[in-house]
Amino acid sequence: MEVLLQSVVIWVVFPLLLCSSIYFSYRLHFPQFRHIGTAFKMIVRAKARTGQMGSFAAVATIIGGNLGAGTIAGSAMAVATGGAGAIFWMVAVAILGSVVKLASATLGVFYQEKISGHCVGGAMIYIRKSLNSPLLSFCYCLCLIGASLTVGNLVQVHAFTASFAHAGTFVRVLGVLILMLPVGPILFGGLKRFSVFMSASVPLIGVAYVLFCVVGIILLRNNLGAVIGDIFRSAFSWRAAGGGTTGFFFAQMLQAGISRGLFATDIGLGLVAIAHGHIEKGNLSITEHARQQGLIALIAPILVAVLCSMTGILVLCAAPNLSNNATQICIDTFSRAFSTPRAGYFIIPFVVYCFALTTLLAWAWFAEHAFKNPKWHVVFRIFFLAAMPAGALIRGTLSWQIADVCIDGLLLTNLIALLRLRGRVAAIYNETPVEK
Repeated sequence: MEVLLQSVVIWVVFPLLLCSSIYFSYRLHFPQFRHIGTAFKMIVRAKARTGQMGSFAAVATIIGGNLGAGTIAGSAMAVATGGAGAIFWMVAVAILGSVVKLASATLGVFYQEKISGHCVGGAMIYIRKSLNSPLLSFCYCLCLIGASLTVGNLVQVHAFTASFAHAGTFVRVLGVLILMLPVGPILFGGLKRFSVFMSASVPLIGVAYVLFCVVGIILLRNNLGAVIGDIFRSAFSWRAAGGGTTGFFFAQMLQAGISRGLFATDIGLGLVAIAHGHIEKGNLSITEHARQQGLIALIAPILVAVLCSMTGILVLCAAPNLSNNATQICIDTFSRAFSTPRAGYFIIPFVVYCFALTTLLAWAWFAEHAFKNPKWHVVFRIFFLAAMPAGALIRGTLSWQIADVCIDGLLLTNLIALLRLRGRVAAIYNETPVEK
């Protein structure tokens, strides 16, 4: 089963994502380079209506969902398996693939619906409305629920409790309770409480983590020059692609960097369409509103790629034992950077808790939109909370395999829709007349 999933990812998902990224970048004239400054200006100026989702909250929600417990560990693992060059390709692919998020957000806004007085958007809606495919829309919704319960729930809880597994069972149980306590009130507090929390917490968490990394890099600054040089030398060691052992390691580096760049930013999953699809258009035309939100959607993957790259650079500067598991690599990295064995055991559980919390909330909120009837939202929230303790108890790889199937399902169904609607995305982006 695991071999089959890996084959699907390597031979179907990766090529489709990369080809989609290249196609939309070319068709839209590389907006991730030409208009990223404009996107930042728009998000600063944007104002949300009272009780509604705003552009800043939408970006914060996407980043919060991306910055899961696996973000730090995944970046460390990319370095461990792919070497220094993986960092370069991780950032490059995230920037290139950010235009896929632009396409998803654009369609999510353009096809948004009014439900109970609120704007609602998402890949399931533009699949159903524009492609007239209820079956494909249902498959997307099913995968969204499955991914939220695994990637966005069990995996996050397990990663958090595993970060202090040495402390015993009691602390693991306490850790689950500490995670559950804020999740319930925020989820049941409505859209306003959710958006306010994400808007306030995600920037603070991100800045705190960046500061930890920056301080660590400064303390290890004597190694920084060699590390930066190694990143670029390894990334462009084309001779290594010639064959033999060096060719194998070059291929590993590309795979590690590309996979981390794609999956750390959730490129292609269509979640961004849900977040930006909630934003009211105000006095703008629907085409102009969709175009603006598409450009703003470029911000999240680029910021997440920066955070991941800082983790990788710090790991290389600290030079921990890369044969350990990902969590232990991160703990050893911060312990070496701050020259005290306790530093890693304090910083990593704290950061992983914060990242896990925002991911739990974001994925639960995303998955609610798989149910068109709002009455089912309450049922799903209760089930989502009830499933959390299982995350501390899971063993083996079953939850990861289910998560991989669901993520691949989200990617494939959404990319099918994006590619079939590629002309419409281009028309909206280029501000030419377009009909729904």
